[in-house]
Amino acid sequence: MTSKRTRSVLFGLALAVVLALPAPSQPPVLTILHFNDVYQLTAVDGGRRGGFDRLATVVKRHRAQERPSLLLFAGDLISPSVESSIFKGAQLIDGMNHLGVDAATFGNHEFDYGPEELAKRVRESRFPWVVSNVFAPGLRPFPGVKPWLVLSPGGVPVGIVGLLTEDTAVLSSPGNTTFGNVFTVAREVVRILRARGARAIVALTHLSMAQDQQVLREVPEVDLVIGGHEHDPLVATVGGRLVAKAGSDAKWLGVTRLSLDGSRRAQHQLVDVDERVPPDPEMAKLVQQYSQRLSKELEVPIGETTVPLDARNVTVRQQESNLGNFIADVMRAAVGADVAITNGGGIRTNALFPAGRITRKDVLAWLPFGNVVVKVAVTGAVIRQALENGVSQWEQVAGRFPQVSGLRYTFNPSRPAGSRILEVRVGDRPLDDAATYTVATNDFMLRGGDGYAMLATGQVLVSPVDGPAMANAVMEAIQKLRTISPRVEGRITLVR
Repeated sequence: MTSKRTRSVLFGLALAVVLALPAPSQPPVLTILHFNDVYQLTAVDGGRRGGFDRLATVVKRHRAQERPSLLLFAGDLISPSVESSIFKGAQLIDGMNHLGVDAATFGNHEFDYGPEELAKRVRESRFPWVVSNVFAPGLRPFPGVKPWLVLSPGGVPVGIVGLLTEDTAVLSSPGNTTFGNVFTVAREVVRILRARGARAIVALTHLSMAQDQQVLREVPEVDLVIGGHEHDPLVATVGGRLVAKAGSDAKWLGVTRLSLDGSRRAQHQLVDVDERVPPDPEMAKLVQQYSQRLSKELEVPIGETTVPLDARNVTVRQQESNLGNFIADVMRAAVGADVAITNGGGIRTNALFPAGRITRKDVLAWLPFGNVVVKVAVTGAVIRQALENGVSQWEQVAGRFPQVSGLRYTFNPSRPAGSRILEVRVGDRPLDDAATYTVATNDFMLRGGDGYAMLATGQVLVSPVDGPAMANAVMEAIQKLRTISPRVEGRITLVR
């Protein structure tokens, strides 16, 4: 009986010990909160979606619920927007500081106001920028940024490589900044991160989806890609590894959970940021302060239009636009050129502006990039080459499509790129390939932006230092005329 009782006691003690032991730990999961391509503090879509005040609420909720976590930003912040035409992106850096972003990478639009202005924004940031393939002269890291980063959420070392599209050289205004090969740089940085003990490696990118997928193919050590650039919510997998993008304009917060058990499994979801989300009081105060400052600057009527002004992408990037005509006319007059050529992608809002009053805010919405009117002397052959470049991506609704003044052209988009221009007339005469003409254009195109490198072969007569800002020239023209009525008049003819 004693023996049975002893065995019973020992069994009970053993059971108690087993029950007291901690349960096997679950495989750790890192939650990455992410967003990208955000151009203003305020909400979009008529105030229904986005807004930093709502985004702050959603971020705080998920940070409280999911640990460990990181808040990452995948590029395109500084420009373009009406806000940034006044504040040059400083308002968004202020918002990012209040959000408590853990790391960000550059997008191509970070360079829209030039590298010097971007360097100012980097200095104002209370969060690290990590950009691995962007270099100042001498192949030095861009001022103030980190070429790689190791963060330790929950004690887990996570390496971050930041990658920006090399197309930034022609998509924006990077000055003497250079861009290294995405894949070569990624391989080298991953090697460094592994040597520094990174348990997981995240590529924080501003690339096309195709490039993001190629990163996973060519750099197998990368566990996850958090990206931006396309403006649409996108996901893809390569070998079981995930690429996730969270749309644009803070309309969603991406929530991506990465398993740290070696399996590299990741689950992604989008959380709506819309009018159902209450604003965060602190961030709402910040947004209101900047909105009040902006209103004072921009809500001043400067004239009126008697006709709707067409800034829709399908117009300014594929056909003649009455607004494009007006802007090109202003540019030509501003510098006294024979003709003007400006890229339709530089005319923004993607909207039909109704007849009525025009304010400074409206003009800056159409022309948010801060571009300058320049004047260059080139041959007719160069003008023809520029127009061929302009219509070469017509079917892609590309931003290089040329809005013009002082000339008329006919093109056939069904023909191979490079042979689509059928006729060009300057005034009432055919374009003379051997003659020299003066062309008003913008500084972005003069630097080769949107593929217009041929314009730089001419003699610069009015440089970006001396030329007027496009937006200012348009404002002054509207103020002088008081009433405008631009029309489509056959400057651009499409045939098939």
